Amino acid sequence: MRYVLDRLKEPSTYAGLAALAAAFGVHVDGQVLQASFGVATAAAGLASVLIKEKGESW
Repeated sequence: MRYVLDRLKEPSTYAGLAALAAAFGVHVDGQVLQASFGVATAAAGLASVLIKEKGESW
């Protein structure tokens, strides 16, 4: 479980999850999809700002 939580702290994980969803052909209604991408993009942007990279110190 610790491994999964550590991976979720890395911004590249979100890009990988999006690639997997696209590869498996996730189909959703157009409006729902557009709203979901908006929310996901905002969340990924916020996470990339707040989560520090490995080796970085504040």
